[in-house]
Amino acid sequence: MLTIATTHFGELKALKYQDERFENASVEFNEATLSPTYRLLWGIPGRSNALAIASRLGLKAEVIEKAKDEMGGATDEVNQVIAGLEAQRRRQEEKAAQAQDLLQQAERFYQEVSTKARDLEEREKSLRASQEIAVQQAIAAAKGEIATVIKRLQQGKSTAQDAQKATEDINKLADKFIPKAAPKQKVGFMPKVGERIRIPRLGQTAEVLTSPDEDGEFNVRFGIMKMMVKLEDVESLSGEKAESPVKAKPAAKVLPQETPVEKEPLIRTSKNTVDLRGRRVAEAELVLDRAISEAARAIWIIHGHGTGKLRQGVHAYLKQHPRISHYEPAAQNDGGTGVTIAYIK
Repeated sequence: MLTIATTHFGELKALKYQDERFENASVEFNEATLSPTYRLLWGIPGRSNALAIASRLGLKAEVIEKAKDEMGGATDEVNQVIAGLEAQRRRQEEKAAQAQDLLQQAERFYQEVSTKARDLEEREKSLRASQEIAVQQAIAAAKGEIATVIKRLQQGKSTAQDAQKATEDINKLADKFIPKAAPKQKVGFMPKVGERIRIPRLGQTAEVLTSPDEDGEFNVRFGIMKMMVKLEDVESLSGEKAESPVKAKPAAKVLPQETPVEKEPLIRTSKNTVDLRGRRVAEAELVLDRAISEAARAIWIIHGHGTGKLRQGVHAYLKQHPRISHYEPAAQNDGGTGVTIAYIK
């Protein structure tokens, strides 16, 4: 049976500490205003405020003192203990409220930081995308202007002065359009004669004609042009950087144009044939770029007929490529309009 008892008897309030079946509780009382707060204080017995209230209401002091003597000192001691428990409870409630405020503040800070981090990440992605588009546009523009320089050099009889002027124009275009690439992690590549390499600052691939000398310079050819380059200016087709020597020399020098290319008849083989059927235009361009960089005189490109989109994409790509002089459909017995022959400069 549950029983609720209200009492001013101090010994009854102490039963909680002697028998676990008992529990104390009290209703908070504001001594300053002489009014209840209507807050239930669980676990703390109430103090006897009768004499304090009587004193506030003007009861004579000698009467109050006489009442205290009749009640004995035990009541004061109990009231002091209870007052201490109430004060301790208030301090705990204040600390709990402060802890709750700190928790809410930390949660707000976390939300703000998370929001700012997401915004920063989105801005960074947008910036990278816009920078990549700008770089691709600059590279395309640079390749077009480099192709113009090469075509100009091909017209008429070229001299050493013409070649030097073309090199200067190409270097200016490279500085203007193509950003300097960050150093790559792979190091240890050494160009060999006959191997194809990439010159990042020019956006070109070239064939190695001579081995690097003690200064790290060697002769390469792309298109009809020959030029001297340094090891630190080239990389392999897979992106490996070459080992640079200690010495450093001035930038590349262009050699005069040499005699025309070989006059042997073109023969189609598996090495100069690339099959693009079934590929998307974007994927076909990557395959085609690699094939052109490794080609010597001409390549046969199998694109088939289909809807014609792949053929149109291939022709558009060949038209702007700086290494392609011209292209034409293959003979009827060699694939006809389903195959395009692209000629290397």
